[in-house]
Amino acid sequence: MMFILVLFFVSLAFSEEISLFDAIKLLKERNHDFKISLYEIKKSQGAYIQAGLLQNPTLSVNYTGLNFGEHLLYDTGNTLFSARIDQPIELGGKREYRKLSAMYQLKSVSYQSEDLLRTLSLGLVSAYFQALSDRAYLEYIKQDINEFEKMLQIQEQKQKLGFLSLIDLIKLQLYKTELENSYIQALGNYEKDIKELSFYMGGGKYEPLDIKQDPDQVNLEDLIKKALEERESLKALKEQLKSADYQIKLLRAYSIPDISVGVEYDAFGVKYKPGLGFGFSINLPLFDRRQGDLLTAVAQREQILLSIKREEERIKKELAQAYENYIANKKIYTNYKEKKQVMDELLERTKKAYMLGGISTLDFLDTLRTYRAFMNTFLQARYQYLQSYYTLKILGGWRL
Repeated sequence: MMFILVLFFVSLAFSEEISLFDAIKLLKERNHDFKISLYEIKKSQGAYIQAGLLQNPTLSVNYTGLNFGEHLLYDTGNTLFSARIDQPIELGGKREYRKLSAMYQLKSVSYQSEDLLRTLSLGLVSAYFQALSDRAYLEYIKQDINEFEKMLQIQEQKQKLGFLSLIDLIKLQLYKTELENSYIQALGNYEKDIKELSFYMGGGKYEPLDIKQDPDQVNLEDLIKKALEERESLKALKEQLKSADYQIKLLRAYSIPDISVGVEYDAFGVKYKPGLGFGFSINLPLFDRRQGDLLTAVAQREQILLSIKREEERIKKELAQAYENYIANKKIYTNYKEKKQVMDELLERTKKAYMLGGISTLDFLDTLRTYRAFMNTFLQARYQYLQSYYTLKILGGWRL
């Protein structure tokens, strides 16, 4: 048991305590999932740049006048040489619509990345407060073991003097083993929490810094109002709607024909004077005017409108549920907090009564187990209350 304690505290010596705000900041800098999402923004930036580029010109060169003879290829002198360069030109504002559609898509992807950060922060908050809860229980078990060992030493002396039966001493020793096993399990839980916390922050070894201050009061209506203004998932959909609007304008513009303007150099025969010429061509959108793509884009726009309404309702529902969870956890913690003083007094009276021989060993151990179970649920209730508060704040549009 002593080896486990030494090993644990040596491992903690190489870890660093970190506040919740700093943990979220580190998540933003180093989390792998969030960093991957930033490359989606890069990809959208590339699409935006590509959307604004002019089409490449076409160069064509033709030469006619070679003839075949016996075993030879020769020039007849009656030749035609032509060189032409054509530049396609889009009409109807197609290039501008394509750029605007890509620009709003880029903004949407940026908001999606921020929304992912908010989702990851919810996971971090859960891991953070689970670690605090398990560490608090671990520290309580450690203190409980130390106090019980002192009492056990006194009872061992009593047994040697004949004031305590061997059976009662064995019961006490078995309870000590029970405490040690509880400590081992609590230690394992806490180490798993630290690994989970480290994963969110992209590596390193960090311990959560405890939060002593009780949460502020919250108002559900204010949270919903702020969330509808600040939530990135909603902003992303609204930017997608703007992108879809310009995509529809782009597709409708394909009914306007594009042209191609060219400059040509021609030379014909040996006596023909070379000259320059100009010309243009026009495509005729008689059959393919992107009718199918337009229908798809209009349907997609309607989907986005419905998605916006659904997201607004989802945010309201999510916040309402989180608020109810917060209120419930607050009441549970308050109830446990009120009962803690009673449980502390019961434990102290039981210890004194046992040391004086006023109660049996079984009653004494039953009280210790009851108090230990109470402390476990009390600590869980406290940190679940804190977790539900910060979860509510994050869902309510709290700036990360």
